[in-house]
Amino acid sequence: MIDFQKVCKSYSEQVLLDEVSFRINSGDRVGIVGPNGAGKTTIFKIIAGIISQDKGEVNIPKNFRIGYLKQQLPDDSDNVTLLDFAAGANGDLERIEKNIVEIEQQLHEQKQNLSNDEIEALLKQLGHLQSQYEHLGAYRIRSEAEQALCGLGFSTERLQQPIGSFSGGWQMRGALAQILISDPDILLLDEPSNYLDVPAVEWLCKFLRNFDGTLLLISHDRFLLNKLTNITLEVNGGAVVRYNGNYDYYRAERENRSRCQESAKRNMDRRKEQMQRT
Repeated sequence: MIDFQKVCKSYSEQVLLDEVSFRINSGDRVGIVGPNGAGKTTIFKIIAGIISQDKGEVNIPKNFRIGYLKQQLPDDSDNVTLLDFAAGANGDLERIEKNIVEIEQQLHEQKQNLSNDEIEALLKQLGHLQSQYEHLGAYRIRSEAEQALCGLGFSTERLQQPIGSFSGGWQMRGALAQILISDPDILLLDEPSNYLDVPAVEWLCKFLRNFDGTLLLISHDRFLLNKLTNITLEVNGGAVVRYNGNYDYYRAERENRSRCQESAKRNMDRRKEQMQRT
């Protein structure tokens, strides 16, 4: 669950979020819409922990893993092959793999200096880490990375090329593949179709429809929003308004609300005019 409670965020004199409150439940599929510069990406960065709100509270379960498609790759990634880059999606796997290697080295290099109890404790810890490693999909992740990369338009012949050899748009496809296979609890996608052609968008749509976690999608792509979301958050003028439907529902409901507000204003103006005449 993601819970914003009276959250405020400003840059200089520009107020992006003004006491904003909303809740996203686990498994929700949320489209975030609004004009450029309204604060959509700011909400993503707050959720991902990249920036902090000025006021208010943001509550997210501590054990939830967040996948966020950033707009820039790490500086040290240029010489990594495309496949290795995409397969390195799961930070927990990297940490566990490092711990496994350290324990194995300790058992190999210092075994003579360890007591039986210490060796038994290390072996128990090693077995636990290996079980975690397998549970997180370490042995299938390279296969999943290859499938995702090919689905996003890469040929199998290019998977062993350094990611730095690709153009910026193709590098972002690689970054998208990495995030998609990381199996996060919360997936934050900011304009993912900007770098994709039609076949890749169709593959992405199919992939995300089978995604079990919570999806938050910023997009101007009406096709993706209608296919993938069942809740819409409109960010505009420092406020966030929730609509319980996809993009087409949001547009229709927004127009209805606008007509009702205009009608109410006309009625109020007429009353004022009548009162002034009496």
